[in-house]
Amino acid sequence: MFNFSTKTLIDKRFKLADLNKQIKASKECKKEELYIESVTLKNIISPKTLNSEIDKEIKEVYVFEIIMKERFVPEIFIRELDKNVMLATLFLIKHEDYECGCLAYKKDRYKEKYYATNWENRIDYDIPLGSSVSQTYKFILSKFFKYDFYENETVDEYIKRNSKLTKLDYQIEKTNKAVYYEVQSKKKFEYNARLKEYIEERELLLRKDK
Repeated sequence: MFNFSTKTLIDKRFKLADLNKQIKASKECKKEELYIESVTLKNIISPKTLNSEIDKEIKEVYVFEIIMKERFVPEIFIRELDKNVMLATLFLIKHEDYECGCLAYKKDRYKEKYYATNWENRIDYDIPLGSSVSQTYKFILSKFFKYDFYENETVDEYIKRNSKLTKLDYQIEKTNKAVYYEVQSKKKFEYNARLKEYIEERELLLRKDK
């Protein structure tokens, strides 16, 4: 899914039995492990491996590769493993020629939301060189989101902006349908006014110079 610099390569493969002990795996987690062939800490993205300055926002990113026996995402296993890693993580789940990604932004460990891609036939993205850890993390996030990031926004700002844009897309689509099917002129006028507000807010969020 991503082509990382060889400087970030760790390639440390874990024994599932050892991981079970470390993460204190639940019964549900162990059931999912039946579908797992291997778990490897593939890369560590850090200021050292990127040859960049220390990043206050995202210190390091641990990239785990999970090879599956079937095309199945082990969500419980990922969550239980992820709870034991204090730094940012990226999980690349692979089965034969297909791959998908999964990650959670760990600003609030009690309210973290997981983002996932669809299964794809191994489309690889080159990670831009010379980036900070945060810039690299934003680039990774952009493959999970509909909208691209701005160079000058933080990871937190990017996630919040994308979330607002996604919500506005839904509201615009829903209101467009309401306008189309509404027969009362007064209500149609109200829907159109609301639709205009949504579109203007969306345009503002898409302006780089806002």
